[in-house]
Amino acid sequence: MIRVVLILSLLQLVAFWKILGRMGYPPWLAILASVPILNLVLLYYVALSPWPREGRWNGPGGGMGPAGQEDAKF
Repeated sequence: MIRVVLILSLLQLVAFWKILGRMGYPPWLAILASVPILNLVLLYYVALSPWPREGRWNGPGGGMGPAGQEDAKF
């Protein structure tokens, strides 16, 4: 039974590592996903805070807006 829990925990760790890296967060935060209460804290932190990558993406028609500032279209 312990082996199954360890295998599932490692699979979860790999998934969180890749997802957090693509979102712009440090991938080592994925280790928090293996701790029972901290995984809920991590989930709410990621869901409710602005993602670091959102500010860098200009979108398909991105570029400058009407007043010369960058237009963030999502």
